[in-house]
Amino acid sequence: MKRFVLALALVVLTTRAFCWSKEMEFDCGELGPGASQSYLQNFAVGNKFVARLTVAIEASNVGTAEVPKCRVKWTVNAVSAGRSRLLFHHTDDPQHNLNGVAFQGTSPDGSKLLLDFFSSAGERTGHRPVVYDLVSGQWQIRDVGDAVTRNLPACNYFTMLSGVTDEGDVVLYVPKGLPIDAGCPDQGEWLLNMKTGTVARLEAHAQPQTQPSR
Repeated sequence: MKRFVLALALVVLTTRAFCWSKEMEFDCGELGPGASQSYLQNFAVGNKFVARLTVAIEASNVGTAEVPKCRVKWTVNAVSAGRSRLLFHHTDDPQHNLNGVAFQGTSPDGSKLLLDFFSSAGERTGHRPVVYDLVSGQWQIRDVGDAVTRNLPACNYFTMLSGVTDEGDVVLYVPKGLPIDAGCPDQGEWLLNMKTGTVARLEAHAQPQTQPSR
């Protein structure tokens, strides 16, 4: 019995208080009108700039029971040598109830952090990459949306975050579309300029873009 209680306690601690996974999601639709819920997520970084990140999330339903509306306040802190410092605050009103945060790694030189404040609806996930510069203290957020896929053939393509460069630009990746056997090839990697919001295909992936054959 004692072992069962201990195991149950460890599960609760792992899933609620200090999670170390690479992402966490929450559902604003589960909150009643005017209600709010707080979450705390930890991400291990372990480079010369920062040991770990903590992301405090306050999610609220500012809508009604029939039509919930999500409002999220994000607070990101960095922890090094046992000391915590505030990196940034961000508040937004995502379109969907199911939202979350994912840590997507650092730039090769370790100076840029890449987080994703994502939002999901059905099988689709909308990505909002956040890049924080640990040297300058500046940060930027962008909504990827359909910036890449709207110019591709109608193959049910979707976009993924692949990484961040030393310059602070985000690498996007578009895998094979559906149906796979109907001329919907892997569209490769694209570069999202976080300062301008422009997207360009990386030269190494300049070829694929075929229309499904009939």
